[in-house]
Amino acid sequence: MVGNVAWKDIFESHDFSTVDKVIWINLNSLQNNIFYRYGILFLLNTLRIHTIVQPTFSRNLLIDFLLLPLKAKFKFTPFGDDLNHIRELKVKNDFSYSHIFKSEKEIEFEFDRNLFFFQNLDPVFSKVKFSLPFEHNLNSENVVSFFIGSSSKSRQFSMENLSFIVKSLENLGNYRVNLLGGQAEFLIGEELSKNSERVINLCGKLKLTETINAIGNSKIVLTMDSSGLHMAMGTGVPNVYCFSNGNHAFRFVPYPKQYTNLTVFFPPIIEMTIGKHPKIVYDAFKNGSLIPIDSIPVDLAVKKILKGIRSK
Repeated sequence: MVGNVAWKDIFESHDFSTVDKVIWINLNSLQNNIFYRYGILFLLNTLRIHTIVQPTFSRNLLIDFLLLPLKAKFKFTPFGDDLNHIRELKVKNDFSYSHIFKSEKEIEFEFDRNLFFFQNLDPVFSKVKFSLPFEHNLNSENVVSFFIGSSSKSRQFSMENLSFIVKSLENLGNYRVNLLGGQAEFLIGEELSKNSERVINLCGKLKLTETINAIGNSKIVLTMDSSGLHMAMGTGVPNVYCFSNGNHAFRFVPYPKQYTNLTVFFPPIIEMTIGKHPKIVYDAFKNGSLIPIDSIPVDLAVKKILKGIRSK
C-alpha cells in the first residue's frame, strides 16, 4: 500500500494485518520537494509490480507522476473528474491506465462513487457498508462534540459565531462540550473554553483514532463540512449537525436521504434552492464554493439544534 502518512494512525489501529508492505508519503514534501518526489518514484520503481489500483476519484498530477512511469501489467482507476488536474493532460494520461471504470449515471455521494469503483474490481465489495470502527466507552457520558476546524477560511466560522454556539451549548446543564480539531485550532479552543469548566479543549491533543473514539462516543456532534462530519456519520452518532457553505454539493454534503441522523445548515441562497432544485445547486457548487459559512443564520440554526437536543 502507498498511503498518506496522515492516516498512519488509523491504519496501524485497524488495518496493519491486511498489508504486507506500506510506503508512507508526506504530501507536503511530495508537493514542495523535488528530491523527495523523485526519491519516492525511485523507491516504487525498485518493486516488481503486477497491478496498480488507484482509487482516487479526483486524481492529480502528482498521482500520475508516481504511477504512470511504473511498469505494471494492469492499472485500474476511476474515470473521475479533472478538478485537481489539467484537463488536456488528464485525457492524455487516461490512456496510460489499462482499465478505467466510468459509471453510466452520475453518482454524486463520495462513498457511493468509491463503492462503485471497488465493486467493479470485485463484486465482494458490494457487501461493504459505510462504517468506521471505534472503541465504545461503556460508561458513556452526555457529551456534545463540536469539531470546530476546517481547512478552508470560507468554511470556518468567525470567533463571534463560534462563541455564540459554545455559550448556547453551555446552557445544556447535563452535557459536557468537547472541542475537537487539529493543532491549528488549539488557540481558538483555549479561548472558547475559558468561560466554563464544562467546555473542554481537546484540539491538537488527540491522535486521529482518539478523535474518532471521542466523536463516536458522543450523543451529539456539531461540525463544519470537514472530516469531523464523516467521522460522526461513520461511527453512527445519533444526532449530527453540520454547517456547510455548499462546497462540492452532494459529493460530501448533504448525505443521501437514508442517513436520517444528519441535519445540515446551508447559507440562505442554497437553503432556498436545494429542496426543490437540487440539480441547480449541484451544477453551481459541485466544483467548490466560496460562500462564507458565516452567512448561515447561526441563531436560527442553534435554536433548531437546542430544540432537537431537548426533545430527546
